[in-house]
Amino acid sequence: MRLPITLLLVVVAGRLCAEAPSVTGTLPEDYLPGLKPLLKEAVERSPTTISSSIALAQAEAGRYLASSVLWPQLGLTGDYAMTRERVSNGLPSSSKGLFYSASLSQPVFHWGAYRDRAIIGDLTEKVAEKNFAEAYRTLATLIREQYMGLISKKIALRNERFRQKIAEESLAAQKVRLESGTSSQSELQGYQMALDEQTLVGDRAQEEYDYGIRLLTRLVGIDALSDDSIPLEIPHPEYSAALADAVLAGFVGEGIESTFQSEVYKMYLKEQDLQYSIAKVGLRPNVNAAATYGFSNYTAASANTVNQYGLQSEAFSLSASWTIFDGFATRGAKLSALASKRLYERQRQSYIDTTIDGITYLRHQIGYSQRAMAFAEVHDALIEVQVKRLDEDKALGYASQATIDAGLLNAYATQYLMHGARADYLGHWAEFISLAGIDPAISNISKRYVR
Repeated sequence: MRLPITLLLVVVAGRLCAEAPSVTGTLPEDYLPGLKPLLKEAVERSPTTISSSIALAQAEAGRYLASSVLWPQLGLTGDYAMTRERVSNGLPSSSKGLFYSASLSQPVFHWGAYRDRAIIGDLTEKVAEKNFAEAYRTLATLIREQYMGLISKKIALRNERFRQKIAEESLAAQKVRLESGTSSQSELQGYQMALDEQTLVGDRAQEEYDYGIRLLTRLVGIDALSDDSIPLEIPHPEYSAALADAVLAGFVGEGIESTFQSEVYKMYLKEQDLQYSIAKVGLRPNVNAAATYGFSNYTAASANTVNQYGLQSEAFSLSASWTIFDGFATRGAKLSALASKRLYERQRQSYIDTTIDGITYLRHQIGYSQRAMAFAEVHDALIEVQVKRLDEDKALGYASQATIDAGLLNAYATQYLMHGARADYLGHWAEFISLAGIDPAISNISKRYVR
């Protein structure tokens, strides 16, 4: 009797070691060399990663602001003043002087609130780093999908242009028959209409292909993509059910705890704990220290006297402040932190449940895609045998060019389905590996984002 899949996963996961299984050589870029440079270029040039980089820079700036309260504040002031006075019917007098001072202040004791704010700033930057990595992870999956979609579009375009070529040859043959009197003008119009319709289909396929290239270049952030970099086939990918099961079991076991989004939720929970700690000490007394040094050089002159003196001052203070009642603002801050923590706990659990369901679904889809790919490859092999026989018959004079073209068109259609089945399998596999958090493409980005 077969065990339910969930129970089987739990049993296998409990026996797995911490190290994830190697999936090197199984991704689309391993079979399609033109895809690998696109994944690398997207790190620096894609609008998605550029936006994430800007958000990271903002978070880094916020970290400096959050930690600034832990450092002493130093200020300097300087003034130079000149005054002239005259009393009615009296002699004038003047005074002038240079004044400067320096002040230094430092928070002494705030019950750890300032330290917690600095830690929150660090967490915000780390969240931005994980968001960058998550953005690139999903971007890599999308680039793979669009690249393989371009291959299918290119194959479809080739097929439609070949049909158009057959229609052109048929129209040319019909014109010969019309000139020889063995065909009518109405029959010729029918062939002309068939060519026009097929040309329309071919032009649409061309536009679909060109538009797909534009979409991919925008997504990657490059200026152009040559037609030669898009192949007309997808090699046969190898399938390993044991590897897929090991990846799934490892993810359900402990792997989900190390995904970028899971780590972000952990940071959010820690941030709310810190916010609660800050709010908890909001009504406690705080202590600050300050020191000031000042010097003034003063000269006063009148008709009879000139006075000059310098004044030096030093001041040190240790002050305490205590907010007794803040209109329940502290209570509100504590309730907000607790509620936010419950919300993130709920969101994190929902993410875990949904992601496990999603990766289990993908595991099943990989199996279905592999079976469909096997059927398509068998059909393609059978059609290849038929085309080979037609070529042999043509060499012996038993088959016409029209028969050969019809057989080749059938082979093209079968190839389109086979490569589509391979793309479907590789697409599901790449998404499966990416969701499991072991995508080799992540090595394209800095280790700063994945540490």
